[in-house]
Amino acid sequence: MLHRLEREGLVTMDGRKEVHFTKAGSALAAHVVRRHRLAERMLVDLLGYEWWKTHEEAERIEHAMSPEMEERLARVLGDPQTCPHGNPMPGVTPRPTKPLDHVPRGSTATIERIPDQFEHEPGFLEYLDSQGLKPGIALRVVDMTPGEPIVVEVAGGQRTIRADCGQKVWVRA
Repeated sequence: MLHRLEREGLVTMDGRKEVHFTKAGSALAAHVVRRHRLAERMLVDLLGYEWWKTHEEAERIEHAMSPEMEERLARVLGDPQTCPHGNPMPGVTPRPTKPLDHVPRGSTATIERIPDQFEHEPGFLEYLDSQGLKPGIALRVVDMTPGEPIVVEVAGGQRTIRADCGQKVWVRA
């Protein structure tokens, strides 16, 4: 597959066999990411899917979406700037964020996004949802000790969440 992508001018491989996108490859990748994120928005905003449950369905839809459908979908959805997980559409400049474990005890923050590499972790998004945590939710850090569960206040109630959420949930102050 890599050799085929190289022949098509989408990637190059250097002497250490590291793969790099060409300009055309980067453009195509951004296009696929946009379709995927639009499909996720459609599933949540139009069809009522849970925000944490969209990835696999969007994987199937993104490859079948025509350019006309992509543009109509963007228009119907109001030209969304992010996917349901808070990640920006290609070409959209993300707002400054930081991992939750960089928020000082007693401070408040709003969940901005779950970075791509974590949104695909089996069960992780569903876990966050079960704790009342998702993009757009405000929280206050009650207690945070490295390597220990994190205590946050969400919607007036305290939650003790897994320690790994400190690196996997990105917030804005």
